[in-house]
Amino acid sequence: MITPVRRNWDARELFNSLTPAMFAAEPSVVRARWDKLWPDLYTEYDARYLQAELSNRHLIATSEAEVFLNAWAVDEERHTNGFIRIIELVAGGSEGDLWERLDARPHDFSHITEFLKDEFALMVVIAFDEMCTCRAYAADKDFYAGFQNQSFVCWLRELIADEAVHSMNAVNVIRARYRDRVREAGAILDRLISGVVNDPTYRGTFLLDYFGRVYTKEMLARCRATILRNIAKPLTAAEQDELNRPPN
Repeated sequence: MITPVRRNWDARELFNSLTPAMFAAEPSVVRARWDKLWPDLYTEYDARYLQAELSNRHLIATSEAEVFLNAWAVDEERHTNGFIRIIELVAGGSEGDLWERLDARPHDFSHITEFLKDEFALMVVIAFDEMCTCRAYAADKDFYAGFQNQSFVCWLRELIADEAVHSMNAVNVIRARYRDRVREAGAILDRLISGVVNDPTYRGTFLLDYFGRVYTKEMLARCRATILRNIAKPLTAAEQDELNRPPN
């Protein structure tokens, strides 16, 4: 098994020394911050619903995918907690109210059923989705720098690194277990991108949260090319040794 990369950091610890009073602003500014951060929060939160959907479908077939998704779920929970704290600090939110709002949102996976047919298709979509999110967060540098506090810059750096690792780990599941199906990935991503362009509505699925100006056709195409290039890379000698090593 190719062991997934795991990152350990505490999102809330970054903001321990900060208070909402430090980021007070005019109501219109606070509202604009809320409008920016709320979708970031609820899409990260929705990872738990995707995980539950995968469990209900008995979709996970390999130990690589199982270990990766367990680590991924921990990271997404960390991101959720971090965004809640940020909204408390800069956008007038309260933790209790935010959890209530999150829990009340609907979730509908019916429109992405074709991407939840088997583990291979799922890994292709997650690898792509996390790459898109990584690049979208990278476009937020000015927003976080605007708070003039290094904690927010550190938060964004850690967030981007997590998303990049998630994409890489999903890619490695494909490279380890589905090399005979790599040629199918391009068509899967083409259908996904076409569906998003024709109907960008987000339905609480964690996947396909491609709203906002940063998610251009060009950005999606670049992410597609990156994923196809990454999954086509042959296993290194070290990776092959790890894959051949019997489990403990």
